[in-house]
Amino acid sequence: MITKEQWEEVETELSRPWGAVEMLVDSFKVSLRVERVKSLKYTIMTYVNGQFCGKWMNDDSEEGKRFFYPKSTFAYDTKHRAELIKIYGGKRCPKAKIEEFNKKFIIKMPNWSSVKTMRRHFEKNNQSLELVKVGF
Repeated sequence: MITKEQWEEVETELSRPWGAVEMLVDSFKVSLRVERVKSLKYTIMTYVNGQFCGKWMNDDSEEGKRFFYPKSTFAYDTKHRAELIKIYGGKRCPKAKIEEFNKKFIIKMPNWSSVKTMRRHFEKNNQSLELVKVGF
């Protein structure tokens, strides 16, 4: 298990641009890298066994469940939902239709904005966490 001091070291490393951490999580080699998203925006990207597969984001893969950020989102944006409800009768819109318009789905994102949320997710969904290397 990773100690509190090691987590602080991980947080320090991943709070700066181009930081890197490697972990061994339940026989998976997990690499965490701080990468640039936009000109001044960085994110923590997750690689499992040295690779990233887009299919881990949608299907019920083991890697997606264990290591990716579960993001909940509406199927329709707010404006589109309001238009659909208006089309179906406004306040008289059937309840089933409203539930359909407000339906959410979960997509697993490979990037993390915070080390603390990543840590909670990793500890909750995995049995053993070992720190292999901090930095390059």
